[in-house]
Amino acid sequence: MKIIYNIFKSQKLGILVGFTVTGLLIIGSLIMNFQPSQYVGLSGEDISFFFNHKKPIHLWFYLLFLACILYGINAFLCTLDSIIRKAKRGIKKIPLYGASIVHIGFVVTLIAHLVGGLYSTTEPPVSVADEWTDLGGVEMRVTDLKTSSYPNGMPKKITAFVTVRKDGIELSDTLGYNNPVLLEHGILEILMRDYGWIASGVVLKVDDRICNMKIDEKFNVNNGRIRVADLYMPPQYRYPVVKLIYTTENNETQQIFLPIGENNTKEICGSKITFADINSVPGVLVNVKNNPSIPLTFVTIFFFSVGMFLVIFRVVGRMVSN
Repeated sequence: MKIIYNIFKSQKLGILVGFTVTGLLIIGSLIMNFQPSQYVGLSGEDISFFFNHKKPIHLWFYLLFLACILYGINAFLCTLDSIIRKAKRGIKKIPLYGASIVHIGFVVTLIAHLVGGLYSTTEPPVSVADEWTDLGGVEMRVTDLKTSSYPNGMPKKITAFVTVRKDGIELSDTLGYNNPVLLEHGILEILMRDYGWIASGVVLKVDDRICNMKIDEKFNVNNGRIRVADLYMPPQYRYPVVKLIYTTENNETQQIFLPIGENNTKEICGSKITFADINSVPGVLVNVKNNPSIPLTFVTIFFFSVGMFLVIFRVVGRMVSN
C-alpha cells in the first residue's frame, strides 16, 4: 500500500500526467476542428455529451478524463503529504502553508469542472417580451431595450432592462451578451442569444375605427364577432398576414387571411377591415443555464486568494528581512 501511495504522490507522475493532459487537449482540439460533424450538440463545459454519444473518435476525451482524475489524485496526495510533513516538523508559521492552500484550490477546481461538466444543463432558447414568460422556476419580462452601434452599423452594446420574478419576489436587472442575469448565487444563469423587436399585436382599421388587438382578442362588427387568431410573419409569408376568424349570429365561422396594407382591405359583414400596422415591443431570445458547480468556484477563489496572499506575504517578508 505504501508503494502505491508513493507512486500516486510522486512529483514525476504529476509532471508526466500534466504533459499527457496538455497533449490530449491539443489532439482533441484538432479532432474537433477537422471533424465538427461529430460534435454537433456539444456546448460549453458539458461533458455528458461524450458519455451519451460513445464513439471511438472520442477516445482522446476518455483518456483525458482518466488523466484528469489521476492528476487530481496526485495533486491532492502531494498537498496532503506536504502539509503532514510541515506539521510533523512543527512549522507553525501560516505563510509557509500558502503554496499548499493554492494546491487545495487547484484540486477543488478540478472537482468543480467535473460537477459542472456532468450536471450543468442549458435549456432551449425562449423568447421574452413585455409579458411574463416562464423560464422554468423563474419568470421574466423585458421593460426596455437600449442599443448602440459603431460607425459601420455593427452593434456595439446591447442592454435589455428586465424584471425577474421568483417565489413571488420581483427584482430589476439588466441583460446583455456579456452580462447574464444571475440567480441563486450564480447557479442559475439567464444568457442572451439575440435581441430585437417582437410583434405583440396588430392594428386593424374597422371602417373609421382604429383597433389595437392582441392575438386571441375579439371585436364586434355589425351582427358578427371577429377573433384575431394568428399573425404570420416573413419568411413564412412574403409579407405580414393576419388570420381572422369571423363568427356569425348563427355560430357559423369563416377564416379570413388579411395581408397588411390599404390595398388589401376586405369587407367583412358590411365593414371594411384593413390590416394597418403591427405593434412591436422590445424582446430578447435567452437560454437558461443551470450550473451546480458555481458554489465550488467560490470555494476555489477563496483558497487561491488566501494561498497567493500568504505566498506574496512570505516573499515580501524575505525581501524586507534581507
